[in-house]
Order: sequence, then C-alpha cells, then structure tokens
Amino acid sequence: MADPLTSLLTNPVQFANQIGLYALLSIIPLIIIYLLRPRPLKIKIPSLMFLMDIEKKKRLNVFRKFLKDPLFLMQLFVLILTSLAVAEPFIIANEELGGGHTVLILDASASMQADGRFGRAVEEANKFLSSKNTVILAENVPVMAVKEVPAGSASDTMKKLKAKATTADISGAMMLGRKMLPEGGRMVVVSDFASWTGEDPAVTKSLAEANGINVEFVTVTGKTDNIGIVGGWFEGSDYRIIVKNFNKGSQTVKLEAATDGANILSTDLNIQGESNEYFTISNLRPGETKISIDAKDSLLVDNNAYVIIPVSVKKDILYITENIKNPSIVALKLAPFTTVQKADTKSIPSLSAYPIVFVSGSLSADGVKSLSEHVNGGRNAVIIASPELVNMEMLPVELGDISNETSLNVVRGSRMTEDIGIDKIKVKKHFKATLKRGAVTLVEAGDKSPMLAYWKYGKGIVIYSGLADPSGDNIFDPLNTNVWNDFHALPEYPLFWKQMLEWITGSLDVSEYNAKTGQYINLPARETVKTPSESITTDMLLLDEVGVYELPDKKVAVNLYDEKESNLAGGGITTQPSEKKEISYNTQIVRAPKNLDVYLIIIAILLVIMELYYLHWRGEL
Repeated sequence: MADPLTSLLTNPVQFANQIGLYALLSIIPLIIIYLLRPRPLKIKIPSLMFLMDIEKKKRLNVFRKFLKDPLFLMQLFVLILTSLAVAEPFIIANEELGGGHTVLILDASASMQADGRFGRAVEEANKFLSSKNTVILAENVPVMAVKEVPAGSASDTMKKLKAKATTADISGAMMLGRKMLPEGGRMVVVSDFASWTGEDPAVTKSLAEANGINVEFVTVTGKTDNIGIVGGWFEGSDYRIIVKNFNKGSQTVKLEAATDGANILSTDLNIQGESNEYFTISNLRPGETKISIDAKDSLLVDNNAYVIIPVSVKKDILYITENIKNPSIVALKLAPFTTVQKADTKSIPSLSAYPIVFVSGSLSADGVKSLSEHVNGGRNAVIIASPELVNMEMLPVELGDISNETSLNVVRGSRMTEDIGIDKIKVKKHFKATLKRGAVTLVEAGDKSPMLAYWKYGKGIVIYSGLADPSGDNIFDPLNTNVWNDFHALPEYPLFWKQMLEWITGSLDVSEYNAKTGQYINLPARETVKTPSESITTDMLLLDEVGVYELPDKKVAVNLYDEKESNLAGGGITTQPSEKKEISYNTQIVRAPKNLDVYLIIIAILLVIMELYYLHWRGEL
C-alpha cells in the first residue's frame, strides 16, 4: 500500500461535497466576537503616561494580537478543520485490492510431515505475505494461528508451526478464511493435496471466487515412498494390525513390539507392493505397548503404533459349579483379558488369588464361610440362581419358593443392563424373593421379586442374578424342564456378563484408553495434560499427535490409522481449465479514493481537548 503522506504530496486534494466549503464562513463570526469582546477598564496613572505611545503602536496591528492568543488560534483551527471535513476531502491513491488482506491456509495434516513438505509449504506461504495476514492451519478442524497481523508477525508465527497427525479439512479452513475476507481479498492454500476430508477444495475455491475473492492453490510435493501401520483393533485379548506397502515393489520390514519397555515380539514381514499384511499380537498383556516397523521411508509418523491396556481390565475369576455346561462360563471367557478357573462345589480351592468368585449351585457350610470371609475382606461374589441354591447371609435377597412364568422390568438403570433387551427374556421359572434392607434392585419380576440385585457386604459386593443357567443335555430345547429362561439364547447374553465384570471392577472398556488422532476429549475442568511433545492446559483436548497422552486420571494411546494420509501419492486436486494461470505472488494494486475527513476530525478533537486543558490551566474551568 502506498504511503499516505507521499500520496498526499503527489496527488491534489479533491472535495466530494464542495458545498461544504461554505462552512469556512464560520470563522468570520469568530473573528467578530474577538473584536467585540469587552476590553479591560483603563485607569490613567501619571507615572505610566510614558507607556501610552507603546500602547498606540500595538493597536495598529490587531491581527498580531490575535496571533498571540492561543485560545483564538485553537478555536480558529477547529473551525477550519471541521469545515473542511464537511466538504469530504479525498485524494486518489494506490491501494491493495481487498484492503491488502491475505488469508494463508497451510495444510497441517499427517502427510505434510513427509520429506519436509510442511517446511516448503511455509516457504511458499512467505512469498504471498501482504500488509495484513491471517494464518489458518487445516487440520481435521480449522485452527487459526494468527489473525490480521503484519507480514513480519505472520512469518515469525509460521516458523513455529508444524504439521500434526490428523486429516485435513481444507474446505472447512477455506470457508473460515472466506468469512474474513472482503471482496477483492486474497486466499492462498498451500498443500500437497494428497487427501482431505469434507468438501472438494476445488468446489469451495469456485464459490469463493464467485464472491470476488482471489484464490490461489499452491502444491508442494516430495517423495512418496511409504510403508505404514494403517489400522489396529482388539480381538478379545489379541491385538490385530494392518501394515500397508504403498510402494510398487515388495519389501521386508522388521516388526517389533514392547510392553512397558520389555520386548515381547520381533519378526520379519514381507509385504507385496501396493498390498496389506495383517498381523496378530496374541495375548497382549496389560501395560503400555509400542508396536513399530523399521521401514526407511518418507513418512515416520505411521511407523509406530501405541496400545494401552490398563491393569484394571484384567479379571481373574473362580467359577464354582457342578454344571459342566454352564453357558455363563463360555460367555465370561469371551470377555477380553479375562481368565476363568472352574471349581467343584465340594472341593473349593483357596480364594485369595481370585478377586471375583461366581457361584452356581449349593455350597457346603465351610464353602459358605470361606466365601463370606473372602467378600468381607474386600472381594466380590456373583451368585446365580439354581435349583440347589439356598438362603445365605451374604445374599442381598431372601429366597422363597420357586414360581412359574413371569415378565421382567428394569427398575434402575445400570452399566450391567445397558443395551440389554431385558424385556425380551422369557422366564419360565424363578425364585420368589424379597429384597433385604440396604440392597438395590436393578431388574424386577412381574411379581416384584428381585431378579438382579446387589448390596455391600463387608468391604466387598455381592450380586444376585435370578436368571438361572440351564442344565441338561439340550439347553436350547424348550421342553427341557431344567431351562428356566431363554436368556442364554439371546445375542446380548455375552455382553451382559462383560458389562457386569466392568461394573464390578469399575473399569472402562479398553477402547476408552485407545483413540485415533482427530478425536476430542472433554475434560471436567481446565487440566494440565502431557502430550507426546509438550504439556498443555485445556478443558477440550484435541488428539492431534501419535503417542501416549497422560491425563490426570489415565493414559490414552493415540494412533493415526488413516490409509489416505499414509498414501503420499494421493489423488491430487481436481482443477478447472480457468484455474490454469500463472501464480501471482503480489497483491493487486488499484487506484482508489482515500478519504481524509476522518483525519481532520481526529485533529479537531485533539485541539478541543487542548483548548479545555488550556482553559483549566488559566483557571477558567
């Protein structure tokens, strides 16, 4: 933009409202008022008569008297300046189109970490700096780095930025930039255009240009060779990953895994060109596991994966029963990180090694005493109804007679019954029961008998399930009298037992400790979180790095797992024929009127303030 003082000296001042110049006549009343204002009373003193000649000479130059009165001069200039402002003076000056505002959008996705692409993107963006600049990072959500700052500040900010491990919503960032620009403004998008989420940037470019905004696409490129871990998930206690070779030729990489620093796996994988290789890490134990490949490629962020299994998800269960075909045992074994040890009711082993004990059957007096002491000491027991079950002090219900068919209702919501179709269960037989004082009912039969209840017993918890396990040769035979209900035939059956274990141990699902980049975690308050690279304080945590985040109450493993971002070749940007033009690094200069009235008004206001201060100094205010 041209210097205003230079423009004023080289361009004649013009007036948009020439009639307003008549306001200059207002200075005439000011002069008349000063001429007619009362003069001080004259007293003749003989000793001062010799001064009369000097006084007569002063009267000869009235204007010199005016010029020596600061108050008159200030009022005179206020009138002149305001009168000229009414006439709306302006000059024709050079001006950057769009107010000289440039919005720079930098692709900060994972692929921009490859082969120095983001550094080159910053170099390109520096070529487009103008007098006013806004920098926006295109991550999975737009992130504004700086807003409307000079070129130097914008350049310094971009030097501190770095690419993250997320996808890029380039179109979303463009829409944000578009809202900030006037007609004639400029937007520059610097990206490898390998992949993106949301709308096609070329479509958003066309919409912005239709609104009079000049949009430039600048593509940065680099090497495209890459092998990366593009997927990972739990299958029970196992962890399965996908390693993809994006190169055309086959390649062998070394795959290693270490839990809490101790190596648990080291093997070679031969992956064909442009294909996937699936690999399972069996019986992954609790702790922090790092999985890595030693591929020498352009993108390092997808060469590592992190998995966290908290110790609290591991569950060792002792199941005491005489029934060798209990479907609940099968369901419990399906729960991840769970081991089930079966024991006979007549030969119960030491309970000290088992934090959770299941019972389906009748215990001996010694067995009841042993289990009661175990729970009293802070452990947990689940007692499942069976024809042999008898009343025990530790039960949260008082058992009555065996009754026939009934319905079920959830009377209190719980993690145990979440997403379970309790009302779909057909109950043929059940114990009539009454709830003991201090116990809580979750599921109730049609006759008000508790069917799922719990209470605090000593330092531990006892859960009672009135949904008995079936027994006999064919547990799916509707005529089998030993089948009290059909819960075991419903698809939610394994989920019920899994959720019960999680409720008992107070642990979350393992997926709560493992996430993908781009996700948010809402924190209960502003807290300090240690990310893989730094410590930040926030109440809304964006997971935009690969690695382990240390929250105040837990750790979370975060992985990229995005095949599109790992594909450095990508699909490229779609272009229109009209877009094939030479890139302009400089903003467009136009000749436009520059109004001067606001400057005159500001000076007039300052003079009025000086006048008030002068009057106060003279003691007249």
